[in-house]
Amino acid sequence: MPARIFSIGLSMFAVAQLLATVTVAAPPAGGAPPANTAKKSPGNNATPVSATASQKSPRAGSIKPEPKHIPILVRKLGDKSYATREAATRALSQIGVPTKAALLEALKDPDAEIRYRAKLVLAEVLEADWRNRLEDFVADTKGVREHDLPGWERYRKTVGDGVNARRLFADMQRLEPGLLEASEMGAEYTGDAIVSRCQQIQDARRQPGRSADRVIPMGSIAALLFVSSQEDVPVTTQAVANLTNFCYEQDFRKAVTGADVATSPMKKLLADWVSRSFDGDSTSTYQTMMLALQFNMREAIAPALVILKDGGTAPHMRQYAVLVVGRFGGPEHIALLEPLLEDSAVCAQQQMTANKVVTIVETQIRDVVLAVMVHLSNQKLPDFGFARAQANAMVLYNTASLGFAKSEDREAALRKWQAFRAQQPQARKS
Repeated sequence: MPARIFSIGLSMFAVAQLLATVTVAAPPAGGAPPANTAKKSPGNNATPVSATASQKSPRAGSIKPEPKHIPILVRKLGDKSYATREAATRALSQIGVPTKAALLEALKDPDAEIRYRAKLVLAEVLEADWRNRLEDFVADTKGVREHDLPGWERYRKTVGDGVNARRLFADMQRLEPGLLEASEMGAEYTGDAIVSRCQQIQDARRQPGRSADRVIPMGSIAALLFVSSQEDVPVTTQAVANLTNFCYEQDFRKAVTGADVATSPMKKLLADWVSRSFDGDSTSTYQTMMLALQFNMREAIAPALVILKDGGTAPHMRQYAVLVVGRFGGPEHIALLEPLLEDSAVCAQQQMTANKVVTIVETQIRDVVLAVMVHLSNQKLPDFGFARAQANAMVLYNTASLGFAKSEDREAALRKWQAFRAQQPQARKS
């Protein structure tokens, strides 16, 4: 049975959890014990099972693969006879899902052979169980039954349970069952799963001559967004960069910006992801902010505010964070921006020539801040010295158009803003 991690099949994260306290020793090659090796009794490692005792119990091959015979078949997994052990393994596999509880218990058995074979059968059983639940979920189009699929409860609260949402969740289950299983096993498992899956996708895309692997299924991207949006899940900077790149796929763009965008479950997943915190990782926060900005999403303001409150980020990050607040924020954000009027970091330079005289126009962070606050307060930019301001559909203004050629012009604009603010009731109260 192939061990398939994060593809259709049993997640090895689930197996790891099941076996966390169990040492499963594999038998010698071929599954049969070495020649002349006596079978040991679980209760007494020094006492071999007698041939007479073995003959008194029925052979596994003579036991019908029925649920009522599960306890006997589980014991036969550790039989002295290799043929009997094989027959018991096959019978339990044929019975399928009803063996789940007994096999889980068998993982704790003191007999290494029983533990080993129980693990093998259990992997098949859990996969069959998952497939049955998924098929039932797909058939239950009105959502009248519970299906115990990993991630469904949180997904339903985040995205909803409409037709499109259920269809996307089914795709996520088919493509990324291991990832979704890991998401319910704790933050550490989930973080590791995200890193591994992102790397697998990246590696597949780099393979020459495998163009099909370069197109990432929407269910895979959706699952990655879903599991990594949990605040307590650690996501590496590289994984965030990978997932951000995946979101620029053409099919993903259509899913987020298409005709049904108002009810798009993919857009809801993306909004949830870009709104999460990355615990001081300014690079990841910046990337999610810019991604949300690309898709014209108001949720871009959440990472923008994190960047501005941090204060130690690079100038280009602060520049775009200020513009995002200007694009999606309101007058209530002016108080947050005002302290940045002291930020003289340069974020753009433009060379201008008039009458053969070259002038360097420098844009500082505080220039961008001032322009945005003028905008949020419904004032006119030219009145504050921004005669060259150029609008930009995505980022509100072209940064280079907000600079000042002379420092005295900048100081005059700042004084005018201070005079304007002094006249505002809220500003006087603060």
